[in-house]
Amino acid sequence: MQIITGKYRARKLQAVDSTETRPTLARVKESIFNLIFDEIAGSVVLDLFAGSGAFGAECISRSAEKVYFVDAAEKAIKTIKINTKNMVEDFEVIKSDYLSALDDFKKKGVKFDLVYLDPPYKSDYAMKSLEKLAEYELLNDDATIVVEHEFQNDLQNLNECYIIKKSKKYGIAFVDVLKYSR
Repeated sequence: MQIITGKYRARKLQAVDSTETRPTLARVKESIFNLIFDEIAGSVVLDLFAGSGAFGAECISRSAEKVYFVDAAEKAIKTIKINTKNMVEDFEVIKSDYLSALDDFKKKGVKFDLVYLDPPYKSDYAMKSLEKLAEYELLNDDATIVVEHEFQNDLQNLNECYIIKKSKKYGIAFVDVLKYSR
């Protein structure tokens, strides 16, 4: 696993040493970045359920303004810190469950331009995250949200503020790119 392009191109990234974290396949990660390449530079990014932090690290490498990494697992937090060592850009690594983190962002008035959601499969965390992002008004208008999930119908009954712009299937994974509009 490595950073694809940008300032830290070819930098090796460690995976989380845990059976509870599922890394995104390299071809899926590359495809995701091909879908959103023009959304990254200058954006405020949330890598929720960050795992190894590969998504956020790639965004740092591609000139994101600020990246927030959030994960509840101590092993993930340690791995993110290793993977971002010596990166001098603006980022924060936050050990928290996703609902508490979203609540804290609301209290601080943080707004995002790009959000990556790759929660545990067989959970409703993606839908709950999308609901809270909208309810707490944590997204700038025209924000992009990338959701990796297991079943094609996982994102049915989306709030009307979200529009699915792109949808792709990669083996057992589905990736949807959403746009947010109030």
